Amino acid sequence: MPKVDLRYYCYVCGHPVDLTPVAPIAPNFSHVEMKCKNCGDGTHLMLTTCPECKKGVKYILSDFDFPEEVQRLSGAYVKLIGGIKNSLKDVVDEFNVPLPKRWSAKFNCDCGAAYQTEILLPQIED
Repeated sequence: MPKVDLRYYCYVCGHPVDLTPVAPIAPNFSHVEMKCKNCGDGTHLMLTTCPECKKGVKYILSDFDFPEEVQRLSGAYVKLIGGIKNSLKDVVDEFNVPLPKRWSAKFNCDCGAAYQTEILLPQIED
């Protein structure tokens, strides 16, 4: 997995933050929480690398832990749908709600490859 030299400038105070995170080959990604040494502000970074050329690095910046938020929100939805299904088991023979299996972000690399990174989502247990 390639390491990437990055310089990020804090959104709050403008102080530079240097880091060298690992950027896995897509569809995998790494998650890094960056803390500004000057003001303490935190920013989350998701990184992935093009599976074709292994050079093109794409990233997503967020104020919150995006993978954790996706898991938490989709988990709450799955729990809600599971509860509804359970409460209707004596009323209907079959209750199905299609649930996405993954969240994904699509990218295009300078080498011409199109690829995506993904987060697997919780599913209803039978």
